[in-house]
Amino acid sequence: MPDFEKVIIIGAGQAGLCVSFFLTKAQIPHVIFEKGSIANAWKKRWDSFCLVTPNWTINLPGKPYTGIDKDGFMSRDDFIQYLELWAESFKAPVKENIEVIKISGKTGSFRVDTNIGSVEASIVIVATATYQEPKIPEFAKLISKDILSLHADTYKSPNEISDGAVLVVGSGQTGCQIVEDLIRANRKVYFSVSNNGRLPRRYRGKDCIEWQNEMKLLDRTPDMLDDPKDRFKGDPHVSGRDGGKTLSLHEFREKGVELLGKIKNVEEYSVVVEESVKKSLDFSDRYASDFFVKVDDHISLNKLDLPLANLDEIYGFGKPTDDPPIEKRKISLKDENINTIIFATGFSYDFTWIDFPVFDEMGYPQTDYGKSKVEGIYFCGLNWMVKRKSGIIWGVGEDAERVANAVVENFNNAYV
Repeated sequence: MPDFEKVIIIGAGQAGLCVSFFLTKAQIPHVIFEKGSIANAWKKRWDSFCLVTPNWTINLPGKPYTGIDKDGFMSRDDFIQYLELWAESFKAPVKENIEVIKISGKTGSFRVDTNIGSVEASIVIVATATYQEPKIPEFAKLISKDILSLHADTYKSPNEISDGAVLVVGSGQTGCQIVEDLIRANRKVYFSVSNNGRLPRRYRGKDCIEWQNEMKLLDRTPDMLDDPKDRFKGDPHVSGRDGGKTLSLHEFREKGVELLGKIKNVEEYSVVVEESVKKSLDFSDRYASDFFVKVDDHISLNKLDLPLANLDEIYGFGKPTDDPPIEKRKISLKDENINTIIFATGFSYDFTWIDFPVFDEMGYPQTDYGKSKVEGIYFCGLNWMVKRKSGIIWGVGEDAERVANAVVENFNNAYV
């Protein structure tokens, strides 16, 4: 490893590659340190995973989507290949299997410690995204070792887990998609749910992402949120599989999934849950209803001639019933033949390896369009960094160009 690199980008996902594209175009020498390989986080997704945002949102610089299926959804493997070919097209200077352990030093002379040594840099761009480490509840330690417990980060397919029933914990977007994957394999599923929203895949003639973009919901800024913690809320239920579809707790219930409340405690072979299934069903319905009202008002205000909604759009293929859900307080893993528990409980961020005061009270990077208050340290790809869309494929290129322009100015001031 060289003793000095003028510019180091940390992370070779879409954010790091976007910044690299613009720096390459500006002829700024740089290197990308990636702890795995290009698109590393995407490679950890399960086998049937598809993007949740339509292909038209893939507007990466120099590589906008130009295929015939702009309203479709790329599979995991297709998107990985897309990123790899794009990186190859501009010869992204990626150095794989280099994990950054610490950034310290001083302005203009940052020390970047890695798993294979240390290097000095004038400029560092952190593009590791918001969610870096799987988050597993403390109570998971109390589960018997006889039960296979894994995080969604390591789940690949129904064929690679134990026979018998499966308990999925966490009803955000990932949890719902994994439940659907298990249903298709005819597995008996128990689903511990909490308050998460639901969006229709399509509503009144347009995809929900298209509506959000048209109504400027993806351009909302962090100051518009009621609480800074809302930056880290789980994404609503929706899927890109089979050309895109609505996911619904009502549909899961209709298909035989046993909905359980939020887990309160775990004994070796038993799970104690809250009586909160009805509350979670109502929450997802209210979330969807709020979205319908926003869209309907937008259509009315702009006098758009569009079709009326249908029930499949609103509820997916499972409709609410008059029968209240059974609210169990406790289930026996042995009695229910549950041999696998999948924790779809999200990911956490940890930036403590950056030894500079660039964070808010929650330990989250504070930036001005990606530029931190320490000269020479930048961020890109963070959730809600500039706008709602900052952390998704649709918005990362816009942020990356701003970051790259700031780096170019910094670089020219230092070396010209």
